[in-house]
Amino acid sequence: MRNRFSLNLPVDHLSNAILAAMQIEVESRGHQAEIRDEVKRVIPEIARWLSDAGGKPGLLLMGRCGNGKTTMMRAVSEVIAKLTEYLWGYDERWSVPEHTAKSIAMLCLDQETRKDYRKLQDLKALCIDDLGEEPAEIIYYGMVFTPMIDLLAYRYDRQRLTIITTNLTPKEISEKYGTRIADRLREMMQPIIFTGESYRQ
Repeated sequence: MRNRFSLNLPVDHLSNAILAAMQIEVESRGHQAEIRDEVKRVIPEIARWLSDAGGKPGLLLMGRCGNGKTTMMRAVSEVIAKLTEYLWGYDERWSVPEHTAKSIAMLCLDQETRKDYRKLQDLKALCIDDLGEEPAEIIYYGMVFTPMIDLLAYRYDRQRLTIITTNLTPKEISEKYGTRIADRLREMMQPIIFTGESYRQ
């Protein structure tokens, strides 16, 4: 199996696929697909990340609320799923499950659901939405868990494909998770900065 996920396709082809997937994602929610120039600007950056076999194993979509990060994450995960099936066959298809950071943290509140949490650690691909919205610590019968810190450290050590969205700045990430995780995220993640205004205004 490939050490670092990548798609051996031209950047312009991948850019077109991401743009089309974004339009479909927006329209599936009953909205007109208005893809702003700011979002179009970052699509080739993401396409280059997708095609770079020597690049970082993760993608970090950063910026203020409502400017298309989650839509982009879902579009990229759909492109990965569809193109890996097309290129490598159904058995080699990469699905990229999506979980919010808060829902991941809540899995540690119960002994049974912690099994589901541990499964997330070894998924070959994972989308985490809204990093920073979850509690930093979960306390269960006196035991203290740091779900996101532990998950990110585990996936960092194994260089797992991870796509994350967050409203946090790099400074806020360091303050919430500590410099160790912030440094690992910098090493593991290709940052993409969204600077546009909210679509929800």
